[in-house]
Amino acid sequence: MPPPPDLSSYRLSDADSQRIFLEEILPAEFPVSGGAPSPSTRGQPLAVLAVGQTGAGKTRLAPALLQALSAVAPAPTHLIADTYKTYHPSYARLMQTAPQHASAATGPDARRWLAQAAREATARRVDVVLESACRHPDDFAELAALFRAAGYRVEVVVMAVPAALSRLGILARFYSRAPEAHSRGLPVRLTPTKVHEDAYAGLLRAAAWLDEDGAKADQVVGKSGRVWVGARRGEASTIEAAVERERCRPLTEVERRIALEDVQKLDEHEEAREQLEEVKGLLKPLIEDGAQDGTHSPLVPLVFAQKDGDERASNVLRLGYV
Repeated sequence: MPPPPDLSSYRLSDADSQRIFLEEILPAEFPVSGGAPSPSTRGQPLAVLAVGQTGAGKTRLAPALLQALSAVAPAPTHLIADTYKTYHPSYARLMQTAPQHASAATGPDARRWLAQAAREATARRVDVVLESACRHPDDFAELAALFRAAGYRVEVVVMAVPAALSRLGILARFYSRAPEAHSRGLPVRLTPTKVHEDAYAGLLRAAAWLDEDGAKADQVVGKSGRVWVGARRGEASTIEAAVERERCRPLTEVERRIALEDVQKLDEHEEAREQLEEVKGLLKPLIEDGAQDGTHSPLVPLVFAQKDGDERASNVLRLGYV
């Protein structure tokens, strides 16, 4: 296998990176007028970090988080790690000429811009919902630490989704041109398998960091917003173990039906065949007869706390309430 290409020439100078942040990103994320986020009215500002590999369902979870938070306080700033690549001057061209290298070539600058945007949010004391695929788990740890150091309450929603479903989701959203395939101005793109695998492994390392560091993780969340009796900090089980366990959970009847429908639709696309065969292999142990072995806790709906003192069950995301 040949060595990976040297993409260091795409790294922007400090001056160019800062200019793009000040002239393009800052006005978009924190407009001077017309929709600028207001400071949090909570006693302690809140940062909710939604993490999961590409295709895990963060784009579908985020609107529910934003709606719940906006109902009781000023609307939070919504930071999406993946979208900062689009500000790189070479990103659009790379997507046309070498899409397999677009993420790696523009990623270092995008990661720096995300960290700058997070620092800007803390300076303004606004609540935050942040989506990250955790391809670089050290970045996630640094972001969580940044918010905590700024006096924020940090809650982490971990998407423990099997690789079969997230890879299937990537293919389905690309070939169906689903809205989540181009969130926040991203072009419709087929995420390279390596990028997915890096994030899939990175999420486990982020979960291990949560167990060790003490950053608050309220939930481990399954596909479509379902949750299970997972691990909370301080309990015998761990977030890392819960993620590994739930990634192996057999699919529910509804999940199985939707997955097989997506597979049937993708069978019509000859160019998707190679990846689809790999996905079918990953799906097989999750859907075959007898897969429901009874060793997993029942799935229950995700619930958002609405006041201090609400039940502290494992399916209740606190959203700043104690």
